[in-house]
Amino acid sequence: MSALDFILELGVEEIPASYFGPAMAYLVERLTKDLTGSGLPFERVQAWNGPRRLALGLWGLTDRQLDLEEEITGPPLSSAFDANGNHTKAALGFAKGQGVSVSDLFTLNTPKGQYLAVKKSRAGRPTAEVLTELVPQILGSLPFPKLMRWGEGEHLFVRPVHWLLAVLGGEILPMAFCGVRAGKVSYGHRFLHPGPVVITSPNEYPDRLAEAHVLADFEERRAMVRREIQEAATAANSDLRVVDDEELIDEVANLLEEPVAILGHFDSHFLELPSSVAATAMRERQRYFPITDSQNRQAPYFVAVNNTRPQDPEVVRRGHERVLRARLEDARFYFQEDRKIKLADRMEELKGVVFHHLLGTSWDKVSRFKELALALTALTNPNQKAVVARAADLCKCDLVSGVVGEFPSLQGLMGSEYALADGEDPEVAKAIVEHYLPNRAGGALPTSVAGAILSVADKLDTIVGCFGVGLLPTGAADPFGLRRQALGIILIMLDRQWPWSLENYIEKALMGLGSLVKTPAKEVRQKSLEFFKARLKSHLLTLGVAPDTAESVLGLYGHNPTATVGRALALEDLKREAGFKDLAQTFKRVVNIIKKFGSREEVAPLALLTHPAEKELLLAAEIISDEAQEIINKGDFAGLLGRVATLKGPVDLFFDQVLVDDPQPELKNARVALLGRVSQVFELVADFSRLSAS
Repeated sequence: MSALDFILELGVEEIPASYFGPAMAYLVERLTKDLTGSGLPFERVQAWNGPRRLALGLWGLTDRQLDLEEEITGPPLSSAFDANGNHTKAALGFAKGQGVSVSDLFTLNTPKGQYLAVKKSRAGRPTAEVLTELVPQILGSLPFPKLMRWGEGEHLFVRPVHWLLAVLGGEILPMAFCGVRAGKVSYGHRFLHPGPVVITSPNEYPDRLAEAHVLADFEERRAMVRREIQEAATAANSDLRVVDDEELIDEVANLLEEPVAILGHFDSHFLELPSSVAATAMRERQRYFPITDSQNRQAPYFVAVNNTRPQDPEVVRRGHERVLRARLEDARFYFQEDRKIKLADRMEELKGVVFHHLLGTSWDKVSRFKELALALTALTNPNQKAVVARAADLCKCDLVSGVVGEFPSLQGLMGSEYALADGEDPEVAKAIVEHYLPNRAGGALPTSVAGAILSVADKLDTIVGCFGVGLLPTGAADPFGLRRQALGIILIMLDRQWPWSLENYIEKALMGLGSLVKTPAKEVRQKSLEFFKARLKSHLLTLGVAPDTAESVLGLYGHNPTATVGRALALEDLKREAGFKDLAQTFKRVVNIIKKFGSREEVAPLALLTHPAEKELLLAAEIISDEAQEIINKGDFAGLLGRVATLKGPVDLFFDQVLVDDPQPELKNARVALLGRVSQVFELVADFSRLSAS
């Protein structure tokens, strides 16, 4: 077979910057998976993207699929023959459906038993034929948050499609997508090279586009944006520094095809605004980069990044400055108006702000999670009661301020600014801003006790409230960010090493919601806790914990994130040691015998246990039980597991020298009860029956 290269590019109207990451990852993963599954191996793949294009190159594709021989399973052998040994209707129907004679069928041994089967060969199809089918399907399934229709409305995609480049081995694929036929033509920069660019292979793709003023590689554009903004800032004044903002760099890199930066200036009197306000006006409204001096103080400068190198930079600079001046004037107006009213005086206004029509106003929500926060405070840090109470009262008041109305992302930050300006306790101000944390995946956690408590209380009220009124997340949508909030609670608890049970506080949150809850309380408790356990399991997997280890601990301790993670990590470490498999088998044997002979809860006279092996095992189990709580309180889960592991010797000796299924019922019951006592010690760590045998 000969090797072929393939280049694919879809040209569209500008796509929102945030859409590219998931779409490009999906494109590469799905095409790789489908080609491999179709018997079309290749050497390597590379993806490119820009604001007006999605592209992918494949090298070393075979020119046709590999011939495939597969075994197709039919009915079980038990239903394939009648009492006389003749084929049943099931066997005859299977053969007919596969287009073969019953004589072509054979017996296949599987883990589930014996089945009739048939071997069938499939000749490989040409690669061009397979790609022509696959590519439009994959493009049509790209995971964009929003789709649109255009023209007569017959086409549905994220943006109108203008061109399709699809060339395999130098030949155009006979395919179309959204009404556009494939060709060899791409297009360059919208202004600097709007004409066609002929491309016939992935090798020439980036160079041909670079000649047309388009940097196709995202990482290259990203590096260029970083270089341009740094050079623009320091060229005018070596004392200036661009504020580090990787997220904005990524966004700008996805908005432009050939980035060119320019330094702008604004009036110094705007520096009277809190730095977060000015920076947000630049960043969110205009995608400008804020500037500081070498002392990290905000400077009256910014960097704008353009999509073309201007003939007259001064004209472009003045345009950017004029736009930003209007934004900053608005921000200053709102800020000055906000300062006429104290933050605390805005509390009453929260009664007019609807949090959700099924869950009441923001005032109602604050009242609920304040009580929840005070309950958490009493359990964790009673001396923080006054700070938590005051911060709870104030933490949502900036929602009705002018600045937050104009810049919603500043909620919390402005509340903190206004609280400090009003003379509130700095700890209260810090808790106000931190109660929103973490506000994104991988985001910072609260550093203050009060901030952490308020964050957990607020998020828990939202989660239980949504479950209580039926606003459940689905696989495709989570409009209230419940998954992120649940993970945030878990991460805060782990960071603070809070050992308390989520069950108790789900119940408290449920009680606070009162008559608002429309779903049966038992169902809300169960679903809320399972929701947290699912997030906790995902977190364990990111920590390198195996799925069976996670399940073995979650089943017993999933209500307590700190206890779960500590035990899972300790157990995972032990699994890497020699001899663990034998240890796990010993523990599983105990559990299996209990299941066979009865519950460990069964009352039995342990005084009947007189054999030395019985007495040694009982004594060892009781000693570890007595020591366990102190070890757990220290958070020494590795030490706990080490102590529990010492039971292996006494358990093995017991099984070697004692018959559990004794003819005397009372003695048998006593021995089963002993194993029940031992099992309780095992469960101080995990449910070992859930661990895989391998």
